[in-house]
Amino acid sequence: MRKIFAVLLLLFTGLSSVVAQDIITLKSGNELKARILRLNPKDVTFIPENKSDTLSMVRNEITKLLYQGGTVIYLSEEERITFNNEPGSDTGSDSLYILGEKDAIRFYKGYKPAATGTLICSIFIPWGLIPAIACSSSPPKINSLDFRNNKLMENTEYYNGYTDKAFKIKKKKVWQNFAIGTGITVGYYILMVGALFSML
Repeated sequence: MRKIFAVLLLLFTGLSSVVAQDIITLKSGNELKARILRLNPKDVTFIPENKSDTLSMVRNEITKLLYQGGTVIYLSEEERITFNNEPGSDTGSDSLYILGEKDAIRFYKGYKPAATGTLICSIFIPWGLIPAIACSSSPPKINSLDFRNNKLMENTEYYNGYTDKAFKIKKKKVWQNFAIGTGITVGYYILMVGALFSML
């Protein structure tokens, strides 16, 4: 029984070592397998493979971060971020905040229920103001952000960039739909009044 347990333990250990790891490429050319925890403005925090200690390394000692999901971040003079090797996804910028903003523009669609509800309610002047103010003052919930990369969302800069931009998009869409609904109603009343005057 003990032998079977030992064999199973060895198999599990072997399989776990095969699982894809994040890879940190140093300027020396060496590659370090680790779990990357956070990309900070001055350093990178990570846990080395087969260890439990959390370490950090200054950014100028690193040339590239390769996440197991395919995201590649180059830390060089002309840094760029490749998003899962998708064509045309290089940002040409080191700012993860800016990357978060750009990804929010690409992926965030969670504003639609709030914007649609505001459009419908705004037809009934002035009651449309209530959902417009309520929806535009509340940030998007985490389950409606539609982000594509959990690893990057763990980074404070990226998270702030994504959520800030998503909030701005939500507010913009809500007030746009409020204006559309109100415009439709006002236009309808103008037509009705014009029709009544023409009958006099």
